[in-house]
Amino acid sequence: MQTKVPVQGPNGGFHHIHLAASGAPTLDICVEFADQASKVFSDYRDRYGFGASEMKARCGNIYDSQSCIVGRISYNGRIWDASGRLVD
Repeated sequence: MQTKVPVQGPNGGFHHIHLAASGAPTLDICVEFADQASKVFSDYRDRYGFGASEMKARCGNIYDSQSCIVGRISYNGRIWDASGRLVD
């Protein structure tokens, strides 16, 4: 069972995860939950087979509708809040 961790930001609205790596397309995918963003990131990483050193700037960042960072997904799929704290 997947735990739903809402992507929270001060501005509400839609959120998206930014995906960009060498040899892979740059994408911005709408997400509602942080664990959904982690899955989207992991699927992207696995599909294109890139390493952490091939990730471009901002890859894995989660943004709100005002382009403010509300979280981040690290290469291993872990979820971090905007302050850099690991989300359980």
